[in-house]
Amino acid sequence: MFFTIQTIARHEFLALRKQKTFTLLLCVFLVMTLFSTYIGWSTRHTILSIYDETVKQMAAGGITEIPVNPFLAAPALSVLKNMVVYVLLIGTLLSIIVGHSAFARERRAGVVKILFSKPFSRTVFVLGKMAGILFVLALVMAASFIISLLSVSLISSRLLSMAETFRLFVFYGVSLEYVLGFAMLGFLFSITAKSESLALLIPVMIWVLINFVMPQLSSALDPASLLNPTSIRAVLPQSHFFTTIRTVIAPVSISESYKLMGQTLLESDNYVFPVWSSIIFLVILVACCVHAIKKFNVCEKEITE
Repeated sequence: MFFTIQTIARHEFLALRKQKTFTLLLCVFLVMTLFSTYIGWSTRHTILSIYDETVKQMAAGGITEIPVNPFLAAPALSVLKNMVVYVLLIGTLLSIIVGHSAFARERRAGVVKILFSKPFSRTVFVLGKMAGILFVLALVMAASFIISLLSVSLISSRLLSMAETFRLFVFYGVSLEYVLGFAMLGFLFSITAKSESLALLIPVMIWVLINFVMPQLSSALDPASLLNPTSIRAVLPQSHFFTTIRTVIAPVSISESYKLMGQTLLESDNYVFPVWSSIIFLVILVACCVHAIKKFNVCEKEITE
C-alpha cells in the first residue's frame, strides 16, 4: 500500500514538472519572494532616510527632543510582511492549478478506466495524489523559505537567530497548510466537474470569494486592511450593518486568520494562531475528495472542454 502511494505521488510530481502553467506560476511566486525582501528593505531605507533628514532639520532648529528611530525595535523579519499577500494571491492560485491538474490530466487523457482497473483501491489512489500534491507544495514553500532566509540575512548583514529562523519556518509551515486547502479545492472539482473549464472556473470563483469578498466584508470598518498585512488603526465611521457582518464572517474567514498569523509571526513577538478555521476547511475538502473518488463513475463522467 505504501509503495503504491509513493509511486502515485512520484508520478504526480514528475507530471507537474512538465506543466508550463505550473512552472510559470512557480517562477512568479519565487521571484516575488525575493522581491518581497527588496520591497521591505526599500521601504525601510526610505523611511530611515526621511527620519535622518528630519533629525538634521530638528537639530538645526534647536529642537532637543528627537523622536526615537521607528525601526530600532522592528523585527528583522518585518521586511517580509508582503509575503502574506503574495501567498494569499499567487500561492493559493498556484495551489489550485496543482490540485486541478492532479485528476484532470487523467480524465483528459481518458485513462481513468485503466487506472481504476489496477489492483489498488480508490482510497490508495487518492492518498497517493494527495501525497504528491503535498510534496510539490512543500518543495515550493521550502524554496521560498530558503530564499527569504538568505535574503533577510544578506540585508541584515547577519545570520538570523534561531528564534527568528524558527518563526520564519513556522510562517511557511502555516502558509503550506493554508495553500494546501486550495489545492484540495482544485482537486475536488477536477473529480466532480463534468467539463474541464468548470473544474478550474469554480475553484477560482471560490478563491475570489475567500480571498477578496469575505475579507472585504469582514474588514469593511478598516478598508486599508483588505490586502495590507499591516493593521492601520484609524477613526472610521461606525455602521451597525458592517459591524454585524464583520462579527459573523471574521471568525470563519480563513484569509483573515492567515493574515493575522502572518502579521504576528513576521512583525511582532506575540504568538497568535487562529488556525482552526483553515484546518476545518482543509479537513472537509480532504474528506470530500476521498468521497468523490469513491463515488466517481468512469462510465458517466467523462470530462469535456
